[in-house]
Order: sequence, then structure tokens, then C-alpha cells
Amino acid sequence: MVDSFNGIKQCLDIAQSKKNGCLQVKSNGITWNVFVKESRLQYAVHSIQTFETIKYCLNKLGYRVPEKTLDNLQPDFRSVQLSTNQVWLLYEASNQLYQEGVLDSNATQMLKLELSKDALESLFWLRQATYVWLDQTSYHPDVASFSTIINQLKEQLKIWQRLSQIVSSPYQRPYCPDRSKLSQPVPNGILTQTLLQALAQLMNGNNIQQLASFVRQDTLKFAQLLNPYIQQQYFILKSPVSPYDKLPNIPAPNSVQAVGKPTISPPTSLQTHRKVHKIVCIDDSPAMLETIQGYLGSEGFDVATVENPMESMSTLFSMKPDLILMDVSMPGINGNRLCTILRRSSVFKKVPIIMVSSNTSVLDKAKSESSGATDYLTKPFSKADLLAIVEEYLSIVVAA
Repeated sequence: MVDSFNGIKQCLDIAQSKKNGCLQVKSNGITWNVFVKESRLQYAVHSIQTFETIKYCLNKLGYRVPEKTLDNLQPDFRSVQLSTNQVWLLYEASNQLYQEGVLDSNATQMLKLELSKDALESLFWLRQATYVWLDQTSYHPDVASFSTIINQLKEQLKIWQRLSQIVSSPYQRPYCPDRSKLSQPVPNGILTQTLLQALAQLMNGNNIQQLASFVRQDTLKFAQLLNPYIQQQYFILKSPVSPYDKLPNIPAPNSVQAVGKPTISPPTSLQTHRKVHKIVCIDDSPAMLETIQGYLGSEGFDVATVENPMESMSTLFSMKPDLILMDVSMPGINGNRLCTILRRSSVFKKVPIIMVSSNTSVLDKAKSESSGATDYLTKPFSKADLLAIVEEYLSIVVAA
């Protein structure tokens, strides 16, 4: 018998009870397994996650693993499926990436966490399901505080729900019926014509999550970027294809909110300050620069982007920024090294420099701090995350 189901409440109860075991949920032919040890999440998976899910999570985290390396490992993953419990297949695949030296231990842990969050997100969208708690002991190491992950995904769901009148599933397939329209401006649209044309060419039957993976972007943030163009029917959404059509759609919010309503707090005293602050973003990823420019530009900041870090040193002095956002892992020169060089100049002694990276280890943060960085922003981040750290340090600049 199918019962009403509230995945968030169910998982919070489990996290608070400090149980050891597995929550198994079934709906529409899909099975979710959530493994918990006391209040810690060990792993979560659903039955239609595939090796493509690993590729998506790697791209989302910014881990650049050669496609050939991944393809060479795939046959080994398929053989694992024949001899072990399929539930742990992608988990063991992550371990194999570590054993092959493709990922370090921290990156492997982050990959397992992203795979788990991918499974939990759709679980939290379910409204009807059959479910059972299985008491069992697993000796796999945990990946994170379960309640922390639940609360993160709860907030993420609220953002999805603001899009739900336009986007009902991350597995819908956008297409462009008339590319000539892409040269016309769209209210609240921040993507360049060049990027829009490239996306239209990439669509070709791919769903929103797949497209997000191609441009190394978080699916939710990518959906937010597409939303204005979908509203104006520059892009049309087709239904998900099998097996993704079996996954739940974004549930309706408890209270209706306007699509595109800002997710940040009302303007602060900093935002109403007459000075227009100049922010320089240094990153070798055009998609990341596009995202940051969109987030900050829409809030009235003067944003300059630098894609080639080797050229940035000569141009930064003439830009006279109030704040710098800088990627850590860049070709040619490491972000920490560039930060050290900038700090040697009196021009940048007091300029806040925020390092941006997908690496979350204490050691990486310590390296950035020792290079002279003011703070550290971890990818992936939301618009609210970015604005919070930018406004924190610009308020200090204003006060000074």
C-alpha cells in the first residue's frame, strides 16, 4: 500500500534518533536506500543513478577528470555490478577512482557526498511512497552530518519551488525553436548571445542536468539562468524521457511565491550606499565568470572578469578593485601564488581577496590564508552565499 510520505521529516527523525541502518523507500518503480550510522550519513542512492551521475557530480565539483580515464574505468564498474550488491556500485566506483589515483581522499569523499545529495534531493520531492526501516550495521565510513545535509537540501527545495511554475523537473529537455530570437534581450536574462547560441546547439535532446554538467554548473543554478528564457519561450521544455520520467517532479510549495522572486534579504545599508563597488573576478572558467557576473551585476556591482590569470597582473593595477574574487586552481599560475604577488604591492595591501575553490580541506584553506587571502568561498555556492561574503568585506572597506 502506498502511503503519504514526507522524506525531510522522516530523515530528520532518523538523524535525531541516532539509529544504525537503512531507510528503504519505493515509489513508481524506483528504490531509494539511505544508509545512516547514528546521526551521520554514510551513503544514499537510488536505483536509476548511473555512471553518468558520477560524471555530473565530478563536473559539478569542478574535478577535471579526463573522459578517457573515466571511460577506461567503466567496464570495471560494470563487472562489480555482477558480483556485489548493486546498491553500493557507485560508492565502490568512487573508491576505485581513488585507488587508481584519479582522485585524492578528500575529492573521493566529496564525490560520495554529491552522489548521496543527488539521490536525497529526489527522495525529498516524493509525496507518496512505501518505506521501511532496516536495522543493520554498515562498516562504510560516513560522509557528513545527516541533519546538516537535510537542512541544506530543504533550503535548496525552496529555490526549486520558486521555479516550479516554469521548470517541473531537472530532467526536462529544453530546445530552441528559433535561434534568431536569441539575439533579442530578455528581462532578467544575463547570458550572452554567444553562450545562448552554444547552449542551443548543445541541447539536442539533453536534459537540464546533462546540460549543466556540460558547462560544469550546478543544476539548480543552471535552471535559474535558463528560467528567464524559458518564460519568454526562447527555450521550450519537453517532458523527461525514460527512466527519468519515473522520478518525482518538484512538489508544489506550501505557499505560492512569484517565479523569479529574489532569494536574498532586503537591501542592506551597504547596498543603498551611493558608491558603486568594483569587483574583479579571476577564473579560467567562462561559465563561472558568467555566473558570478550575473549574480553581482544584478545587484548593482561593477564587475570586471579576467579569464587569463597570466594577463591579470598587468590589468589589475589599472582596475583599482574594491574586492577580488579569485579561483585557486588555474593554469599558468596558482591562485594562491597570484595572491601572494598582489599582496607585495601597496595597492592591494588592504583589498579583500576571496579565494574560490571546490576544495574544502582545512589544509587548502590554510594555504590560501598563508598566501594573504582574506577569506575562502567554497564551490558550489548560491547567489546568497556570494552576496553574503562580498557584502561582509565591502562593509569593512566602507567603514574604514
